[in-house]
Amino acid sequence: MSRAYRIRVGASVTRVIRGEDHVSCQLEVLEILPKEAMAELLAQELLNDGFEREEDLLVRSEDNITIEVDARTAVVTVRVEQSEEVTLESVRDGFVYDEQLEEKERHEQSLEKQLKQDLNSDIDKEEQKLTQEATNELERHLGDIKGQLDQAVNRATAAALKQKAKQLGQIKEMTEDAETGSLTIVVEV
Repeated sequence: MSRAYRIRVGASVTRVIRGEDHVSCQLEVLEILPKEAMAELLAQELLNDGFEREEDLLVRSEDNITIEVDARTAVVTVRVEQSEEVTLESVRDGFVYDEQLEEKERHEQSLEKQLKQDLNSDIDKEEQKLTQEATNELERHLGDIKGQLDQAVNRATAAALKQKAKQLGQIKEMTEDAETGSLTIVVEV
């Protein structure tokens, strides 16, 4: 009768995993003034809203959300990035019998290989969960961000209309309702 010997292999993995998602869209900016002037008015409004210039982009970061606006093309990219350190541990057991003792090392290596594959698979699953969390957070914030950007575009459009009215003639009357965003300009040409 042969005896069985238990082989136990354990491992732990610690990694920093990242999950991210982003969405890009085009702002609707009316060309009331030349494109460059409209871009500068939009940029100024975004700077007033807490954005900072980084090369050709206007960028604002809040927690793990980054908003990038290219005022020249009116393209907006909203990005969410999350990261966390994950530690996973696992143990694999196997058996060898008296007649297989000389192959014990090969069995241990086989168990270690399976264990590493399982841990890598588990890390991938954790990364997918973190990416899904990033997507959910992005969806939660998109409405607010869209509203803020729309307000900046509306203010830039109002500033452009005022400049255009001055170019056309003498402004006789101007009423602006900040609550509704309406603007009425009476110009004498």
